[in-house]
Amino acid sequence: MGCCFSKRRNSEKESQPEGEEERRKQYSWDQREKMIHAGFFLIQTKEVSMKPEDAQRVFQEKAPEFLNLLNKGPIIALEFNGDGVVEECQIVVNKIFGETKTFVSENRETASRDVENFYNFADIQMGI
Repeated sequence: MGCCFSKRRNSEKESQPEGEEERRKQYSWDQREKMIHAGFFLIQTKEVSMKPEDAQRVFQEKAPEFLNLLNKGPIIALEFNGDGVVEECQIVVNKIFGETKTFVSENRETASRDVENFYNFADIQMGI
């Protein structure tokens, strides 16, 4: 199991050269297709807003890296499943998003915990 949490800053979108957004979308689609053809499955996605205390529960020791982004918009999560998905997700996210702040599980052992932390939080938010 693997997951990635992506946060796009408004200033990044505004500073992109013309056509860059479309190029990224196409590249993202191509990479998603490659992941699916490699035997990975997109299990679920969620988009939620977070407060600092929420980020602490979800991202734990990595939370300080995300605190200044929480007021920029929602967190978007994608959960993929398949052999080698964590490593492949790290590669794809770095290629697509570069300098954009993202969270990808560090390894297979922590991926299940990362997924559980985020989706437990998201499910609670949906119930409120």
